[in-house]
Amino acid sequence: MDFQQSRTYSNIDSAYRSESIVHTLYQIYGDRARVDGFEEIGNIFDTIARNEKEHARIFYRLLNGGLVPDTQQNLLRSSELETSKADEYRVFAQTALEEGYDDIAALFNGIANIELNHDLQFRSLHENVVRDQVFCKPTETLWICIECGNIMSGPCAPEVCPVCQFPQGFYRVYQGVSE
Repeated sequence: MDFQQSRTYSNIDSAYRSESIVHTLYQIYGDRARVDGFEEIGNIFDTIARNEKEHARIFYRLLNGGLVPDTQQNLLRSSELETSKADEYRVFAQTALEEGYDDIAALFNGIANIELNHDLQFRSLHENVVRDQVFCKPTETLWICIECGNIMSGPCAPEVCPVCQFPQGFYRVYQGVSE
């Protein structure tokens, strides 16, 4: 029997989706516990949310032959997912308008716009990976270390941050004082 056609595969897919939802839900609950003055309960929700995320990762790997696809594939898939969500939310907005829920329609349309921005970000990042321009640009660029805040200028981010000694992977293009 083809594994992807089996009930076991379907059960793993269901478990993956459930664990993913519960992970996010527990993060939300942890935030609320802190608002309600329960810092330690919030921390416990956070810990269990991380456990649920790991369970989701285990099931995700089973769905994908034991692997998580590489970053380049994940960026493309994420771009597709964001576009799909934006399209779906536009349909949801239309339904809300037809039913007289103008405020909810506006919310769906607003989030659809955000999803399209996410799509653009993922596509841009994918292009940077394909062109090997994540840490090197064709022109002089300001780079910021996301660990310590060190800012450097040059066509490439340093191999190692001279301040905190974190590797190049912790650098990104500096956007300015609004960060």
